Amino acid sequence: MPSRRKTANLPSVHASTLFYICALMPALLFKGPQIEFFAITQVVLMLWLGWVVLRSHDSGLRIPQTPLAISLTLFWLWLALSLTGSLAPTTSVINFWWVGSLVLVFWLYTLTPDRDTLWSHAAAILLILGVVMGLMGVYQVLLLEQPARSVFETRNTQAAFLNLVAVPASAYLLMFMSGKSLSRQHVILLCVFLYILFFSIFMTASRGATLSLSLSLGLLIALTYRHVPWRATALLMMLALFAFLSTEISLAGGELRQRLPQLMQDTPRMMIWESSWNLLQSAPWHGIGLGLFYLAYPAFRNPMDSSGGFFAHNDYLQIWIETGLPGLLLLISVLGSCLWLMWRVLRKADKNTRLEVTGLFCGLMAVASHSIVDFNLYILSIMMVSGLVMGRFHDLAARELKVSSFHLRPSRLVGKQAYSIVIILLMLMPIFYFVALGMANSYYDKGLSQARVGKLQESDMSLATAHRLTPSDDRSLIAHADLYRHAISILPDEDRLGKKALYEQALQFLDEAQSANSLRALTFVIRGRLYQQNLDLVGDAGYQLASESFQQALALNPLLFQGRMDYANQLLQQGKKEEALRVMDEGAQFYYHPIPELIPFYFLTGKLRREAGRVEEAVAVEKMAQELETRTKSSYFLRGF
Repeated sequence: MPSRRKTANLPSVHASTLFYICALMPALLFKGPQIEFFAITQVVLMLWLGWVVLRSHDSGLRIPQTPLAISLTLFWLWLALSLTGSLAPTTSVINFWWVGSLVLVFWLYTLTPDRDTLWSHAAAILLILGVVMGLMGVYQVLLLEQPARSVFETRNTQAAFLNLVAVPASAYLLMFMSGKSLSRQHVILLCVFLYILFFSIFMTASRGATLSLSLSLGLLIALTYRHVPWRATALLMMLALFAFLSTEISLAGGELRQRLPQLMQDTPRMMIWESSWNLLQSAPWHGIGLGLFYLAYPAFRNPMDSSGGFFAHNDYLQIWIETGLPGLLLLISVLGSCLWLMWRVLRKADKNTRLEVTGLFCGLMAVASHSIVDFNLYILSIMMVSGLVMGRFHDLAARELKVSSFHLRPSRLVGKQAYSIVIILLMLMPIFYFVALGMANSYYDKGLSQARVGKLQESDMSLATAHRLTPSDDRSLIAHADLYRHAISILPDEDRLGKKALYEQALQFLDEAQSANSLRALTFVIRGRLYQQNLDLVGDAGYQLASESFQQALALNPLLFQGRMDYANQLLQQGKKEEALRVMDEGAQFYYHPIPELIPFYFLTGKLRREAGRVEEAVAVEKMAQELETRTKSSYFLRGF
């Protein structure tokens, strides 16, 4: 009988692990624009959820009534409620699932029948995955002379992900050495893996991640040293110390040591936080909408800010900006609930449970503390791993504390066949949404590529398909309007009816885009160009309408230098040289990442300054243009062009 029960449980274990890993892999490749990877991840998570709920008809679902489960659910519900006040609902819905993956994975783990085996399988795969990614980062530093970031966009994200793997693994090392439940060979292998993880974290030279790792390991040792042999604690400390020393003597040695003292004088982050605080004042209670920070931030940005402008580099500040004060308080309540559960477990748990719970808690705290200076809450893969770790932490604590749970039995309410139909239909709704989202992004990218090579009709069809799949996505509407704007310019002059039809359709696209997302500055740039290039269709108010559109665009995003040049050239055509110079001067004060497209912007600014008698200032900006030209030519030469 026991072996039969074990065999009967095997499919659920394998299926849950497979669902989780298949969802995590595309999440690791998702960096923002690649919506297809995001869609695949969410579809797999929905399939996992549907599978778990379908199997619960007879056995039911046990929903634990703990502060952590309640606070997490309330946080997720507030994220959903905040969508009603979003200035760009489509973007906020995507970010609801993006940030909410933490809660979704937590509940998927909590509701999965055989959680112990799921954890053992998933944790082992995550450990191996972390080691592989760590070695990729080391390879990038030592051989490619690049930052250690493996598949991620930044080295800080790489370090945060590895911290989430390394800290719980450290606790398991202490537990295995204390209980001698693993063979010596397996303990040695775990030590090797931990050394690689520590070494690769230090190789990132991430200051915030290094400090959060140090604090988390220190807390782990402080809470467990009385319950493990001294040699186990000493071994863990030696592994971390040797990894740090190995980093110092490596080819990239010294970078971390040089960067750590600069943490207290991190002017770039201080600059971002100050601008973000100013943005917060615009809607401190209800927020601007989840995921909209990068759209609203440019209007408050410090001109000397050299960051990408996508994140506040402080998750607590950004979630406050986007979802209001309730969102921040609920997020803090999640962390407080973890701390409360941890304190209660430490008072009564046995040694092994204490060690495991402490390690999981410290791993979560490594991410939470690092999020004070980074944006881990907006990294899909980190949220998915955090959800799994939090689910395991909660499961162990709930068992130890014998918390009450609500037992939901669907069999008492509806028959199995009807239940299956209802659940499948409910799951199909989000699945269809994510499939449409991924396909729309593919058609959008395809339409842009076709437009670049002059395939205007094909581009028109691709963008139309993208719009049908996601009608409220302003990006495809803007691209479609810009395509028609270009098409008008190449139509023969005698085809006035054709030009007018395209012009009116382009305006309609822009109206829809503006209604869907009032923060997108590019909408107003394209509108200004449309008016500017079709004065015969607009009428006498053409220049005025174009000016108002460009002014609105630059008010939303002063860094749109190409729109700024369009506006300045229009002012020059109207003989308003002083206004044109003022517009260009305002743009020249901002920091821009060096790209070839900036060359005409700098030259035009220099020309206007020179004509105004400001020769020294003209020379300074012209020098920037010349340096950019030289760098561009060298880059092409090196690539063989």
